Amino acid sequence: MSAPTKPTDSPHDPIQELAEKLYVAICARIYSASGEKPQPKAVAQLSFKLAESFQAANYEFNPTAIATREAKAKATVNLDNVHIDFGAVGKQK
Repeated sequence: MSAPTKPTDSPHDPIQELAEKLYVAICARIYSASGEKPQPKAVAQLSFKLAESFQAANYEFNPTAIATREAKAKATVNLDNVHIDFGAVGKQK
């Protein structure tokens, strides 16, 4: 049986990657201990909530992440501010 493969054309999702790491770590602790075990789906939901909270706090408190996000925003082109006049295209003089 072969291992499942991830699609190569899927976009990079840092929250999903962090949630996967959290899920594995949390499951390792929960399911190796004795006592009542939560459903895996509940652990997955918790992992995503923790990842989203971490990402939000990262952009609020981490100076490096803030600077990176601001530099990326300055480097992108806002297409809402670009006006192209196609009226002259195709007209012969």
